[in-house]
Amino acid sequence: MNSTPNNTARLASFAADHPFSAISESDRRAGAMLIKDTLACAVAGRTIPSSVILERVVTARGGNPEATVLGAGGSKLPVTAAANINGHLSNAIDSDDTIHYKAHVAAAVIAPALAVAEWHGNTGEEYLAACMIGYEVASRVAMSMRSLTVGEDGQIVFGKVSGYTAVVFGATSATGRLLGLDADRMRHAFGIALASAPLPASSQFGLELPRPMTKYALYGTLAEAGVQAALLAAEGFTSETSVFDGERAFWRVAGSVDVNEAILTEGLGERWLCGEVTYKPYPACRFLNSSIDMLTGLMSEHGFGPDDVTAITSRVHGAALAKHMDSPAVETAVDGMFSLPYLLGAASYRGVPGPNWHTEDARADQRVRGFAEKVTVELEPRSGPVAKEDLDAHGHNVRMPASIEVTVGDQVYTDYREFAHGDPYSEQTRFTDADVDTKFRNFTTGLLADGAIDDALKILDDLAAQPGVDALVHALSGAAR
Repeated sequence: MNSTPNNTARLASFAADHPFSAISESDRRAGAMLIKDTLACAVAGRTIPSSVILERVVTARGGNPEATVLGAGGSKLPVTAAANINGHLSNAIDSDDTIHYKAHVAAAVIAPALAVAEWHGNTGEEYLAACMIGYEVASRVAMSMRSLTVGEDGQIVFGKVSGYTAVVFGATSATGRLLGLDADRMRHAFGIALASAPLPASSQFGLELPRPMTKYALYGTLAEAGVQAALLAAEGFTSETSVFDGERAFWRVAGSVDVNEAILTEGLGERWLCGEVTYKPYPACRFLNSSIDMLTGLMSEHGFGPDDVTAITSRVHGAALAKHMDSPAVETAVDGMFSLPYLLGAASYRGVPGPNWHTEDARADQRVRGFAEKVTVELEPRSGPVAKEDLDAHGHNVRMPASIEVTVGDQVYTDYREFAHGDPYSEQTRFTDADVDTKFRNFTTGLLADGAIDDALKILDDLAAQPGVDALVHALSGAAR
């Protein structure tokens, strides 16, 4: 490995000093779209049982009413506590972004930064810039690492240690930017974040059922650690200042099997990763999205309904099978997000995608359960070779091959796809502003008042011109009656 000993300094300088005026209008629109998507996930995340427990425990601590818990009708907590809950909410329903199949990043950036911006009195422009910069730093750190390899036989081998700890640097960078940290204090904030972030602990997720509420990472804890790191650095707290440099840098601590240091700084400030986001229209693991696309597409194209289906064979990426996403057993909301048979049933019977797919009623729905029993999940044989090609060429997965066979009477309908709706790799699948608006309404209807939804969308469409974020926070707390 060729070490470049200024990675930390360059990222810190970028986070502290990169001017908003140097960001193109198209990149700003991409950043605003990501914010809109993530905040929709945060509002919807309030319906998930883990969110209820977390909010109850964190709220019981009390403290100064500094920042608003999203979708809670306006209740306020200390800014670090609000960041914790808002970060958890953003990932709770598992419909938040991914960046090149490396990590969910925005959950630890967007809603936590909103809490900081509300407390600190930042403008909409400052909030947008902070979110984009936080997302950029965390995404580059995540993409520089490798948690799996693909052998010549196409078999996927996961590293013994993996996790999403890298996203803590998103909350750190965004908060530091909002607080006005200089580059030196931003470097200290990075080191404090590394010293206080949770361990990378996703290696076991999916190996035991029912799936736990911890999922693959506690995004609220990551968000709070990042926010507090920047707050401490602002007061002069010190740390190591070379956390992204050398053989013992963060990548080694996080259990990565390798590192590509060039990704950390190459094109920094010119290539914005918020424009390369994979969006999820469904509250479902990204590995499973294309299978839902294919089933609903075949139903629409050929005019059959779920009651007409007698059998389905769905073939998916090996990573999904390694994490038991073929199991129809669904006891909890988290199980439902990672069970392909259940998700195909929910897509068939539970209406538009959103919180309605993961209620107790949905899991008890006999139509959904019966449909899940018709589904067989197998390995898509093209997935291994394609994954190896992509990793060799790009350092990350681009294509996610999947196929489906749907039997309706004597007829078998088939489809094969390498991209899912929301993937940025083709014009046919790339999410548009209209797609995100639709998702925002689907995910917040019944949770926010209709007027509040309209207000939030209007504000988000003109975010950089807003004098502050209070109006946005108010709209996102406008609970439906």
